[in-house]
Amino acid sequence: MRDAILASAFDLFSRKGYTSTTMSEIARASNMTVANLYVYFDSKLAILYEIYTPWLEQQLAALTESVRKFRTPRTRLRRLFTGIWGDIPSADHSFANALIEALAVSPHGMAKPSTLLVDVETYLTELIAECLPAERAHLAQNQLFSHVIWMAFDGFTLNRHLGDVRDVAAIADLMTDLLLADAGATEPAADAAPAAGRKRKRA
Repeated sequence: MRDAILASAFDLFSRKGYTSTTMSEIARASNMTVANLYVYFDSKLAILYEIYTPWLEQQLAALTESVRKFRTPRTRLRRLFTGIWGDIPSADHSFANALIEALAVSPHGMAKPSTLLVDVETYLTELIAECLPAERAHLAQNQLFSHVIWMAFDGFTLNRHLGDVRDVAAIADLMTDLLLADAGATEPAADAAPAAGRKRKRA
């Protein structure tokens, strides 16, 4: 019965979204009463998390496998960002948007029913560190960077749902360039001002 509920809910959430799907519809699609549905799940959000967590784990596992097929830091990072900001938000009729909808309408201060966000950011931190060259790996040592990447994921997911599709490949290129930029490249420019100052002083 749990499998029937989850399968029905996934279909409804994918087609109609979270807010437009009711517990009555999930029960009806699962061939049970609403009262019976509440025996298995105490809320629509609980059903969503039961579906969303393994779904997202599968998406991330597939992306990781794809990333690891590339050989260079640049191509790996680019594939990582296009996957997070392009592939996953568009998968299964933008199913990822269901969680954004759910959290947007949840009561203020309500605790999330799982550690999904922390788990995902930990996973991404390790994957990003794996993609970066050794001299840039420090950029992923804490979860702040992966937190920014995943917050951007929410925005790309919402835009995908609304039909506002940006050039994710170009954005992935930009982010990759920022991460792999030569830290010493700006040093001559930084030294230019003092040098010019010294020259004027001598004059």
